[in-house]
Amino acid sequence: MRKKKQNSDKNLNMKELLFTMFKIGCIGFGGGTALVPVIESEVVYEKKLIDKDEYTKDVVVANITPGALPVEVAAGVGRKVCGIPGMLLSAVLMGLPGTFLTVLILMLINSSGERILQQILFASVGVTAYIIYMLLMYAKGTFRECREKGMAKSGTVFMFLVFLLTSGKDVFQLFGINRTPVFDIATIDVLCAAFFIIFFTGGRFRWSRIILSTVITVAYCLCVGQMHLISSSKVLFGLRLTMIALSIYGLCNGIEGKISFSWKALKKLVQEELGWTLLLMLLSVPALLCFGNTLRFAVRGLISAVLSFGGGDAYLAVANGMFVNTGMISHDEFYFQIASVANGLPGSILCKILAGVGYILGCQDGGVWCGIFVALCGFACSIAASGGTFSAVVYIYEQFENLRIFQVLQTYMRPIVAGLLLSVSTSMLYQNVNLAGWYGWPKAGMALLTIGVILLNVFWRRRGVVRPLQSVLFSAAASLAMCNVFASIP
Repeated sequence: MRKKKQNSDKNLNMKELLFTMFKIGCIGFGGGTALVPVIESEVVYEKKLIDKDEYTKDVVVANITPGALPVEVAAGVGRKVCGIPGMLLSAVLMGLPGTFLTVLILMLINSSGERILQQILFASVGVTAYIIYMLLMYAKGTFRECREKGMAKSGTVFMFLVFLLTSGKDVFQLFGINRTPVFDIATIDVLCAAFFIIFFTGGRFRWSRIILSTVITVAYCLCVGQMHLISSSKVLFGLRLTMIALSIYGLCNGIEGKISFSWKALKKLVQEELGWTLLLMLLSVPALLCFGNTLRFAVRGLISAVLSFGGGDAYLAVANGMFVNTGMISHDEFYFQIASVANGLPGSILCKILAGVGYILGCQDGGVWCGIFVALCGFACSIAASGGTFSAVVYIYEQFENLRIFQVLQTYMRPIVAGLLLSVSTSMLYQNVNLAGWYGWPKAGMALLTIGVILLNVFWRRRGVVRPLQSVLFSAAASLAMCNVFASIP
């Protein structure tokens, strides 16, 4: 009887898990980092599938792992709730909606595809406003949590420093300032600087290490910032070596706790990697049967996914090198078809771009069905590479997570992510305002529409009158209606 009840609970959890991941995949505008609070709201607070500490660990690992961040977080949640099947299916369903829409619109691009994309963009204004609201709530919750833990000052400093270092370009664009910001540093560089400070100082306040780490970090930021005030590659190389050496020194001198190792954990890793490999092989079989260059495409896709640190823009640069510079597809096909469609749709840019490239290659070689099969192979590469890398990094992280320094890292990771999310919210607001520019509408009107939808969500949240999915649908409907009104005005 107890076994039947356990199986019933597991099946129920699986259904809730998969529906939740698919739903989030459908509204996943704004990039991977933007979905962190959305996923947390659903799986931690709404469905209570995992606890907050488990989720935070998944976010930490996903942020230091190359690949599609929302797919990795979904895989992490899935493996805790329903093991390997939950891990694989969660990752697939998180990336599927955006990938499906990308391929569908590429199929219809010469007929009604542009009209469909336009309506999706109009609805995305409201969904973007909802996600901005969630990002602001995440930052507010982070500040409250830091205050409860007695680290209000340090946590807040981390949060706003990360925001200031990463948001320069978006703030300048939002206010129409035609100048290059001093910083506007890539996410991966900010994370490198933050990890250096944490590892070297050990999370303890010691003046000598605080001053030294601050001087080195400022110099590093001046090297990698948009203005490149320190432009010497030798200086940058020296700073990176120094940061690595001091991080190792700090780790070696501050080891407290126990490094754990078990054959059971290693066996689980092997099983997970086999699962990702089988998923890749299964979804690639149709492409292998109809497209002669499937292996070449798959290898390039896997390599590009593993090299994709730094978000969507960074992946576009990697994919450009892998597929455009090598002559597999043309510049116009990549930027004016695939990238333009993918940027207007929900989901991971990595999954959408690889599927789009696969579709174009397959269509050119064997028609629409071949395009669909090669797109499926590209999608499989993005999921398997992201998930497989995530599983490996999770295994390494879990061996060291009992060390005090990794507990400090986990504590400060939330303020760091909150700072990144504040930067993302600025970028998303600019995207909405920029959409008005594309269609010749008043930018102030689009800004007011976005702010209005955010305030509506604040009102609904305080009154407790609607659930999250209803908020998303109402937000999308409001922006869809208003944007079509704007479009009808001559």
